[in-house]
Amino acid sequence: MLQVFGDESHDPKRERVFAVAAIFGTEQQWVEFRGPWEDRLQGKAFHATDCETDRGDFAGTDHSENLKLYAELTKILASSHLIGFGSGMDLAGYHEFFPDRPADIPCYRCFRDVVLQCGKWTKWAIPRDEAQFYFDQRVESNYNAAVLYAHLATLSDWDCAPFLRKTLTIASRTDVGIQAADLYAREVMKHLDNTVGPVMRPTRRSMETLIATKRFGCDLHLRDFFEDFRKKFDSIAESAGMSEDLYREWLTKTSKADSISSRHRYLIDLEAADSERLTK
Repeated sequence: MLQVFGDESHDPKRERVFAVAAIFGTEQQWVEFRGPWEDRLQGKAFHATDCETDRGDFAGTDHSENLKLYAELTKILASSHLIGFGSGMDLAGYHEFFPDRPADIPCYRCFRDVVLQCGKWTKWAIPRDEAQFYFDQRVESNYNAAVLYAHLATLSDWDCAPFLRKTLTIASRTDVGIQAADLYAREVMKHLDNTVGPVMRPTRRSMETLIATKRFGCDLHLRDFFEDFRKKFDSIAESAGMSEDLYREWLTKTSKADSISSRHRYLIDLEAADSERLTK
C-alpha cells in the first residue's frame, strides 16, 4: 500500500500565509525512513515550529542545537526516497478579492490541491496500488477535510479516484509521517511568507535542500492568481450552478446553515445531480 501523510502550516496569526503539504511513499520507503528519523530525535515528537522557536519539547535545549536538529532532520528527509508536494495561499490576496467568502476556504483549496497531486502519483506508481491518506489531528478542520477527501476519492470522472482509499485517516503528532509532513508544510509556508513579505527574504537553506532533490515541489497562489480568478469566478460559478442565489435556495431546502461543510455538501449534491443527468 502507498501511504500519504499531510499537515498544514500558517503564520502565527493566520493572517498572511497558509500551506498544506504531504509526503508520499511506499510502505517500505516509510519503514526505511522511520529508523533514522526516530534515532535522531531520541524519543521526542518533532514539531517544526516548536523546534525552530525553542518551545514545547524543545524549550530546554539551546537554540543552536534545535536549529542543528532541524537541519539534520531535513537532510534525512531529503536523502530518503519519499516525495513531497505542497500548496500555499497568500491570504491577503485571497481576502482582497474574495472578502465575502469564508475565511477558511484557502485551507481546503490547499488540501484539495495536495490530494489531487498525490492522486496522480498514485495512478503513476509502479506497481499500482491503493493509497491511504493520513492527516494531522486538528479539531477545527478534521470533519471538513474528511468530507472533501471523500468527495474527491469518489469522483466518477477523476481517473485517479479508484486508487485512493475512500476514507481519510486522522493521525497524531507521534506518527513519524505526520512529523515529516509538518516539517515540509512549514517549509512551504515559510517559502511563501518570504516571497510575499512583509519582509522578503531569500529561500531558506532547508527548502533549498529539499528542492535540490527534485522530489519536492509546491504551488504558491499569490495575489495575481486571486485577481485573475475573481474576474472569471462569477461566470464560471453561474454556468456550474453555483450562484449565491442557488446555494441559498439549497440551504433553505436542506435546512442547513452556511458553513464550510455545507459548501462541500452542496458541491457533492451538484456532482451527483450532474452525474444523474448525464446517465439519463
